[in-house]
Amino acid sequence: MINEFGRRLYSARKMAGLSMAALAEKSGAVVSKQAISKYEKGQINPGSEVLIALAKTLDVKVDYFFKPSQIAIAGLEFRKRSKLTKKAEEQIKYKTLDFLQKYLEVEEILNIRTPYVNPVSQPLIKTQADIEAAAQEIREKWKLGQGPIPHLIELLENKGFKVFEVCDFEHFDGLSGFVSEIDLPVVAVYKNSNLVRKRFTVAHELGHLLLNFSQAEGQNVEKLCHSFAGALLLPEAVMRKELGQKRSKITLWELKKLKGVFGISIQAIMARARSLSIISATTYKSFCIYARKKGWHKDEPGEYRGREVANRFKQIVYHGTAEEIISFSKAAGFLNKSVSQLDQEVKFIV
Repeated sequence: MINEFGRRLYSARKMAGLSMAALAEKSGAVVSKQAISKYEKGQINPGSEVLIALAKTLDVKVDYFFKPSQIAIAGLEFRKRSKLTKKAEEQIKYKTLDFLQKYLEVEEILNIRTPYVNPVSQPLIKTQADIEAAAQEIREKWKLGQGPIPHLIELLENKGFKVFEVCDFEHFDGLSGFVSEIDLPVVAVYKNSNLVRKRFTVAHELGHLLLNFSQAEGQNVEKLCHSFAGALLLPEAVMRKELGQKRSKITLWELKKLKGVFGISIQAIMARARSLSIISATTYKSFCIYARKKGWHKDEPGEYRGREVANRFKQIVYHGTAEEIISFSKAAGFLNKSVSQLDQEVKFIV
């Protein structure tokens, strides 16, 4: 139990973004930095007063410290902006692990888990053609046709992916990896991101999870995942039907139309046009200069009206609560809410 407590204390501290010294200070005079170090190493066990103080400071329930924590994420890939600090990365990582811990616990209680199968039969990527083939195979295997994917996150959740929406870190885009022990794919994405950016990030992370870039020598893996995201969201057949085989100029109206229908940014559409050789390198470079000058990297024209929300975890917690398999207090803990908050939110119809 001491070792388990130490692991859980370390995770809670990382989620809160606190050093040992900061945790000791925020906890008042009841615990020292040295004592926290010994707790985390499993050398000593805290008394009840210290335990309550730590739980309050770290905003977790006392029983959090004594739950098993054997989950690890392998092959963790961060897609971030340069302003995201190492401390923030650690917070996001451990918040994701905590979410997964709860998710798997609820699935075990309800005896439900959607199996994950990689739909790509040849995941080894060497060329752009391999990316196009992989994206098309996914659309065929998942019966998506050539049209827009209106609810990408919901689609992934239905295919066995765990999707966690991260709050409070505006310089974070996404991360992905696998729960090591059970080969379970997980994607974390910034909850309040621009909608088309959020969709592109999720598709980008899907590329990391499904494809193998080990032989893509001399190529930037992040750019290859960008290409995959574009290919998945906007199929080649649609690009050629809408824009033609070769273009020297493309109107803003055409780009805004594609953005509004397929939920992909104008900049990603133009990058896709370049990767398919619909436009030349010179045309694409001119576009990039123009877009930068206009500030489109921050706010570009056109609108996509859609919704991308990860709902499955909440749904199965509500399911368990409605069937009285999960207690109200336990459900509140899973959803990081108070019992009174959950009581106001949950309305039973029958």
